[in-house]
Amino acid sequence: MNSYSLGISGSWWLMVLLLVISVIFTIFVYYRTNPPVSKQKRGLLALLRSIALSLLIFAIFEPVLTGVRSKIINPKIAVMMDNSSSMNLDDAGGNRKSKYINAFKNSGIDQLNSAENIFRLFGEYSREIKILNFDSLSFKDNYTDLGKAVNSLYNYKDENLQAVVMFTDGAFNTGNNPLYAAEDLGIPFFTVGIGDSAEPRDISIQSLIMNEIAYIDNPVPINANITCIGFENEELNISVYDNDKLLETQKIIAANSSFESTVYFTYIPKESGTRKITVKIQSKTGEITLKNNSLSDYIKVLKNKRVISLFAGAPSPDVSYIKQYLNTLKGAEIREFIQSSGSEFFRQPTENDISETELFILAGFPISSTNDALLSKISKEISNGKPIFLITSLNTDFQKLKKIEEYLPFNTASSRAVEFSIIADVNPKSVSNALLRVDGTDSDLDKWKNLPPLFRTETFVRPKPESEVLATFKVNNVPLNEPLIISRNVNSKKSVAVIGYGLYRWKLVGYGSELAKGKSAPFDGFTTFMDNSLRWLSVGDINKKVSISTTKKMYSKGERVEIVAQVYDGAYLPVDNAIVDVTIKSGNNPINITLSPNGNGRYYGFADGLQPGDYTYSGTATRNSSSLGSDDGRFSIGEIDLEHRNIRMNNLLLKAISEASGGKYYSNENTQNLLDDIKSLKGFRPQSITLRDDFTLWNYPWLLVIAILLFSLEWIIRKRSGMI
Repeated sequence: MNSYSLGISGSWWLMVLLLVISVIFTIFVYYRTNPPVSKQKRGLLALLRSIALSLLIFAIFEPVLTGVRSKIINPKIAVMMDNSSSMNLDDAGGNRKSKYINAFKNSGIDQLNSAENIFRLFGEYSREIKILNFDSLSFKDNYTDLGKAVNSLYNYKDENLQAVVMFTDGAFNTGNNPLYAAEDLGIPFFTVGIGDSAEPRDISIQSLIMNEIAYIDNPVPINANITCIGFENEELNISVYDNDKLLETQKIIAANSSFESTVYFTYIPKESGTRKITVKIQSKTGEITLKNNSLSDYIKVLKNKRVISLFAGAPSPDVSYIKQYLNTLKGAEIREFIQSSGSEFFRQPTENDISETELFILAGFPISSTNDALLSKISKEISNGKPIFLITSLNTDFQKLKKIEEYLPFNTASSRAVEFSIIADVNPKSVSNALLRVDGTDSDLDKWKNLPPLFRTETFVRPKPESEVLATFKVNNVPLNEPLIISRNVNSKKSVAVIGYGLYRWKLVGYGSELAKGKSAPFDGFTTFMDNSLRWLSVGDINKKVSISTTKKMYSKGERVEIVAQVYDGAYLPVDNAIVDVTIKSGNNPINITLSPNGNGRYYGFADGLQPGDYTYSGTATRNSSSLGSDDGRFSIGEIDLEHRNIRMNNLLLKAISEASGGKYYSNENTQNLLDDIKSLKGFRPQSITLRDDFTLWNYPWLLVIAILLFSLEWIIRKRSGMI
């Protein structure tokens, strides 16, 4: 049923009054004319003017015609099909593709009307297809981003979407956890697990943990996390290579049939440059795949030690624990400047100390007695792109802090030195951030949320638009939307801020207490956060005006290599009219690429069809034939295959998604009742929706055009009649 109504901006009585007045005035004007004309012509002229004036008055009151109509929408089902390469593997239960086909056909999904339902493929990307069949599946996606696939369904919520069917192995290896996205969507998920949840016989390297920057002759720890399934009591040979040169081999025994361990290597760099570190496990007969027996990463080796300066307003437990941590760092020169009394320091910082600093750590600094001249010198160095790590305290003077606030991730609204206890509340989407990442698993969030309380003052800050709030906090278990941990990376200037203090409690009360209870390898939140923060802040060269990098260090075979660049002038202002040329080399076949400008000093380019292997790239930026700077790096193609890192079906995740959303989980053998279960949902029925259309009549030009035509016609008739 359709209905229409007309509304205006103002009073209907006033509009009618003005219309009546305009008509009466027009009749009065044409009651007598000079020279006299016929009664019919006077009537026509009065009519033309009355209509024209009425249209103008009508438009002045901004009339809006509103149409309300009802529409019946049938319930829709969104069918999500995993197109990643892992769906074409053999696992402990056999060939997945055959299970996939059988589950799909037995469910009856292939009989759904393609015009009334939604079909999407997902993997590395999520895209809609018009007709769903197995010819649409190529199984060539190199990654699985379940979170992005779920988020793509938000566009269909207003189309009476009542259920989501997802065929997948549940093994996502990039993006955010899909469980949270499925809960937020609020639509039942009917997940079909393809594959076997039992672990196949396999040996794999799951991850490498090491610094991104190292210094010559300074030891760097390398942690290789390995898993070994089905090879109990067998000897494993693990080797580490530097640019394919063997450095060391370790032997360990798989203690049980489901063995996990971390192998520790010490790498002592001997040459500067970007080095490729590879860890390999010798293969065993009977492994289901050998593609996960090695893993590589790159480390940038610099020539000299970096200088880290710790500024503190006074001695404190936080300062003490930060000092202990910094003194364990290899390849770093630590300089400590702690205020003693007034504006004096136990060790007075010199201009050379400040200018040579590569990373500033401010712990409870500045305080009210801190010298303004010193803050100005620090601010000048930070303005050159040097990173800053701020941890506040009870005595932090936020007015003094405004001298360097330009380079911090927040602006201070107000502050009062009133202390209270808080608990860190980490954003679930932030656990994959470089500052909070622990193991890269779902348990990371629990580790951060179970840490001891911290302290904070009544300080309110506003995060800057380009900042990222990684954690807020709770008071008496009540979440407050106030930042606790904030990071910022803009124009090659990085900063991390903790608007709170008592981080030492994460080490003393958390880690220390668990260790005293006899727990093996408890979570050390303090050391993890410091490690991650300093590693993130240290990545990037000081005073670097041209930065050229690939979006990844390791690409899968056939994957597009994307190159991004940022170009700045001497004042660190973005340069938009530069020419950025990049040369990619592997052997004797260089590839030259000119990057396209994207605005704000950013440039982009890509290379397709590169063969597997190691590559180097170098690039230069010029403007008006003058060099602005250069950069170089390395990347590899074909070595990493995330789809082979974990080939077990993650049925626990799929069950959790179904339960949290109100749906149901099915194994690939029992999908025959899937459609019936969906159709029995309480909300699975046609819906009547009301659509409202507003037509702003006053905004249409035809009102003015008609009025002008009527006035023109009136003028022509008057002119031809010789009227004054």
